[in-house]
Amino acid sequence: MITLYGAALSPYYNKVKLAMLEKGVNFTEVMVRPSRDPEFLAKSPLGKIPAVEINGLFLAESTPILEWLEDAYPTLSLLPPTPNSRALARELASFIDLALIPACAPLQRHLVWGEPLPEREALISEIQHCLAALLRRGRCLPWLAGDFYSVADVSAATILPLLGAQSRAALGIDVLENHPLAAYIAQLRQRPTVARILADRETLAERFIASRQRKA
Repeated sequence: MITLYGAALSPYYNKVKLAMLEKGVNFTEVMVRPSRDPEFLAKSPLGKIPAVEINGLFLAESTPILEWLEDAYPTLSLLPPTPNSRALARELASFIDLALIPACAPLQRHLVWGEPLPEREALISEIQHCLAALLRRGRCLPWLAGDFYSVADVSAATILPLLGAQSRAALGIDVLENHPLAAYIAQLRQRPTVARILADRETLAERFIASRQRKA
């Protein structure tokens, strides 16, 4: 049994959760926030989410957790079969994890927690820059790295299906309107596993927003 620690508002948590759902892994969820409490630091040394416990072994950081899942469940792989295609999938996942998700993070912080937005045009420009990077390398034939559903799509599913609505709500502009990625994003949404993580995220976001509004 695997225990997954974190919360569905985190795209990195959802990345691990989605990978386990895709692989049919049996796991339980324990909702926690990032914390420097000593008890949680024993699970995640930087106090970040997600973290997992696997029969007494603790792992943190989403990418190493996915690598463990690939080693432990190789017959349901999220990596394409050739070295070049595997490298492309990893590269695209890195673009999303290290650039697109941080670029979009101010939208969620504003909409869920009420934090002020950074300068509007700079924020839009950075998001569009990251989307353009995906288009330069991504194939969407039919998946981001080609014909194999991969770790790149797992990362993409945690942010791209949310981006249009979030940018409309926070910025008054849909950064994905008439975008070349629109058909790919629609295809992502059709996967039952993706639909589940999006629904779980929406439920938790509504709870946080309602709690903040009650306190206002």
